[in-house]
Amino acid sequence: MSAMCAAPATRPTVHVQTLHRGLIEVPEQDLITFVSPLLGFERLVRFLIYQTQPGPMVWLQSVEDPAVAFCLLDPFAAGLDPDMEISAADIADVGAEGADQVTVYTVMVLDKDPAQIRINLRAPILVGRLTQRAKQVVLTDQRLPVRFHLRDLAKPKV
Repeated sequence: MSAMCAAPATRPTVHVQTLHRGLIEVPEQDLITFVSPLLGFERLVRFLIYQTQPGPMVWLQSVEDPAVAFCLLDPFAAGLDPDMEISAADIADVGAEGADQVTVYTVMVLDKDPAQIRINLRAPILVGRLTQRAKQVVLTDQRLPVRFHLRDLAKPKV
């Protein structure tokens, strides 16, 4: 009796033209899909999150339009602890069962002057870790600044 060995299943890949790493090939399962489009970018729903260096900063690269990429920051990994109240409905929208299955990112605004680099804490991007589904939410909490300068991260609270 001879045993037949099945060839390992190949996973579909996609070529993504990135702003910082050129053309890269990634498993299709690594792409995230926005369940509702980013504000101002209604026609773009598939993105790749990738890093150019270790740390809390990542790039959100559009698959549909290589000219569209956003710099994101994981505020918790960067040492911030914003008191964001994410609704159960928003968590469910990204296919998560709880907040522990969601990665939260904030959009960074880069500037030639490092003192002007800032993030928007009121409109975070949620990504379901198990589903690769994403959504940007707009929070109503006025305590969360729309323009939080990263230079303020290093300042001790008085």
